[in-house]
Amino acid sequence: MIFINTRPIERAQPLTQAMQDKGLTVLELPLLELTAIEIGQREQQYQQHFYQQPDQYQALVVVSPTAARMGLAACPVGFVPRCAVIAVGHATAEVLRVAGWQVHCPVEYSNEGMMLMPQLNRLGVGNRILVWRGRGGRRVLVNFLQENGVGVDAIAWYQRQCPPQAEHDFKQLLPQLGLSEVAKLPDAINLNGLHISPLDNPDVNSKHKPLVLISSGEAFTNWRLLMASIDEISDKAVPNYQLNDFNYLTFGKRLMDTLNQLQLNCVRIENLDTSEVWRGVSALYSDLS
Repeated sequence: MIFINTRPIERAQPLTQAMQDKGLTVLELPLLELTAIEIGQREQQYQQHFYQQPDQYQALVVVSPTAARMGLAACPVGFVPRCAVIAVGHATAEVLRVAGWQVHCPVEYSNEGMMLMPQLNRLGVGNRILVWRGRGGRRVLVNFLQENGVGVDAIAWYQRQCPPQAEHDFKQLLPQLGLSEVAKLPDAINLNGLHISPLDNPDVNSKHKPLVLISSGEAFTNWRLLMASIDEISDKAVPNYQLNDFNYLTFGKRLMDTLNQLQLNCVRIENLDTSEVWRGVSALYSDLS
């Protein structure tokens, strides 16, 4: 089975290795890249208040490992906050814990999961939080808190954009999707203890489609733009792939709803940890086999 790993290049390798270890053919196609941006004077003041005035904020929300690293770099060495620190995901939490911080994580790595956390949903008028994020990130959570009267200060440490080489890489990837699936499947795949051989079930090869990981709405927008660019490819040997020629792993309810509205076959995953991605892969493969 072909697995298209669309994670940013600096985050892709662990997932690629894990999926290869499971017997999948992995093609890397980053749909987003993270680039640092210079924060303005107002954001600098937010950061200074955070470490100079310990009671200014009741919570710090950190949305990614990149935001964690950049935010930490802007704190004094050895600083440990007194307020609640909430990390969206284990990888983000690990960056902060290495710095000696105590960290809370939501059960579900999403806006909805964070809204259920007592460290956030008990806040109201007179409370204030700081958010370390990428530009435009976590607007749903911010709106929820502001509607409850919570003051929200946010620092965007980086921005997400489609990598400039994405279209070139996509065109290089397309011919590999047309190769025989028999050649791309291992002799057997072990899914949750079930030993599945392509030779035992020839329908697997005819029914199976490449599987694409879509981690955000921005990533899906970039994927659709790349798919639309196929019409401009002069090589007639490349099939005119459509969105429904692929299966999808989608992170979060809103993204899943978007793909369902487009009648695309997808499985929702709750986070981007390798074990959860593999659960989604297993679910899709079992459905198709």
